[in-house]
Parts: sequence; structure tokens; C-alpha cells
Amino acid sequence: MPIVHVAVLSLTILAGSMAPPLPQPDAPGDAAAASMTASKTSRATEPILAMGDFTVGKPKSVPFVVRNAGTEPIVVTSIKGGCGCTTVSTPPAGPIVPGASITVQVTVDPGKRGGIDLVKPLYVTFEGGAIESVQITGKVLPVVSVVPEVIDVLDPTAAAPSIMIGSIDGAAFRVSGSAPVGVIGLPPTGSTAGRHEVPFDLSAWVAAGRPASIVLNTDLPGAEEIIIPIRSSEVVVMFRLPPATADAPSKAEIEATQDRILQQLARDSGDAERSPSFRLRLHRESGMLFVHGSVEDVDSVRAAVRALPESFGVRETAPGTAG
Repeated sequence: MPIVHVAVLSLTILAGSMAPPLPQPDAPGDAAAASMTASKTSRATEPILAMGDFTVGKPKSVPFVVRNAGTEPIVVTSIKGGCGCTTVSTPPAGPIVPGASITVQVTVDPGKRGGIDLVKPLYVTFEGGAIESVQITGKVLPVVSVVPEVIDVLDPTAAAPSIMIGSIDGAAFRVSGSAPVGVIGLPPTGSTAGRHEVPFDLSAWVAAGRPASIVLNTDLPGAEEIIIPIRSSEVVVMFRLPPATADAPSKAEIEATQDRILQQLARDSGDAERSPSFRLRLHRESGMLFVHGSVEDVDSVRAAVRALPESFGVRETAPGTAG
């Protein structure tokens, strides 16, 4: 799985006058509709399939409609998810006449981790080879609360915080380990409760190489790993872009969309003064964009992400979340 390293200079060049045209915020669907429509029709599917809230480990099904808004019959040959966690009922056979529609059931298994956002691809293929890409969205409800959600070590003279971890429903659980070892003071072995207060050791964090997050292990279903970000003078944040998986029917188009997003981010955050540690790394197949740098660096990228058209589907994600 290749990792694409994108230097600041190359981003700046891509964002210049030779860059291909970018979709405008007031027309978020134009780029997708232009490249992935059924022959001689307007778009036959909605670009977003919002599935709402999920419970950890419980698959959820919703109806998905393909409507012929054009002037000629269309035929759906397949509707597939981008991963094994998404299944689709068999679409009705035969053509869809203008003005008519078909409905299938889309089922998504949210996995075993709570408190995450889900963004998954769905591909509708038409007779003749045209493909429309749909983005499935949802949220897996949290099973644990963490206070503070982010450990702030910007002020090295400040007192190291304690972290309060509690199950949402009050169920007792055990905190069994942490990584890096020693950064978090663990409860006594075998201690079981609905809430645990654990101390953060600043000196141990520095000795461990100033990691951007720490991991706590529990026996609470849906929160077996609790990842707590750490904010310091140099940080790493992650953003999820559309994934260009090896088996995606429109892999080349998704990679082109990834490139347009990088150009837009470079253009919209290019006025900020960069720290020497600033760099971007894009993993194309997972769609993960890693931003390294100072707090100011990542805040400028966050602002640029907020300015992107919603159709791009870019969002910040905590380490370890599913996509």
C-alpha cells in the first residue's frame, strides 16, 4: 500500500496557475455528476446516503433509491459497497423507465468501536459501464466518556492532568494497560468500576518521545482501545479523504479527487507561515491524510478543510477511528 509524501513546495506548485479547475463551493455536486452519471441522464442517485446513528456491533439497514431522472431507460447492473462491512440486496432486473425508480436495502456493520464517524463508499454501475459513487455516512454512538478529550501540554509548567474515564451506561469495566507504558498511571490490577481516574505523567510522556496520542486498553465492549490525543507545540492530526481502494471501480477518479483536495488545501492554507516540521503525507488506499507540524500549521489546514465543498467528504478523525 503506497504512501504518497506531498511536500509543501509541490503543493504550492499544484495550487498555481497550471492546476486543473476546482469545483466551487456553491456547486458541490458538479464534479461528481460530470464524471459519474448514467448515459444520457441526470444523476440517478443522491451523492450522500445518511444512515444516522449506529450501536456498536449492530448492523443497520436503510433503503437506497435509484431514480431515472433522464429521458431514456437505464439499467442498473450492480450496487456494491467498498468493503465487506457493506452489503446490498439484489437490485430488481430490467430497465428503469424515465420517472421510475428502484429500491434496495443497504446494510452496514459498524464494527466494534464506539464514538466514531463512519464514511464508506457505495458504487452504482449502469449498463454501458457508467458508475455513480455514493458516500455512506453515519455515527457509531460512544460507549465511554473521556475528560479531558484532549491532553494539553502546550504549557510545560502547568500541572499534569488526571483523566476521568467512565462508561456511558454506568457499566463497570477494567483498565488493563496503556501505550506508551508508564505515561498513564493505571488503577490497581483487577480494579473494576464504572468510572476510573488515571493520572497523566508529563515526564514519562517526554521520555517516550512526545507521542501525539496515548492508548488505554479496557475490557469495555466497544471501547477496548481508548485513544486520547495530545496537543503540544508539534502535533500530528489526521484527515480522512475519499479512499482509493485497489478494488474500487472508480479508483482513478477517486485519486483525481484526492489530488484536487490537496490542491484546494494548499491554496486555502498557503498564506500561513509554515514551521520547519510541517509536512503532509497521504495514504491513497485508506484516504488518510497525515498533517505534521505546529498548532498553527494544523489549524490553518483545519480552516482550509472547513472551506471545502461538502461533496468532498473530508473530515478530521482521531487516530484509530474506522472509515
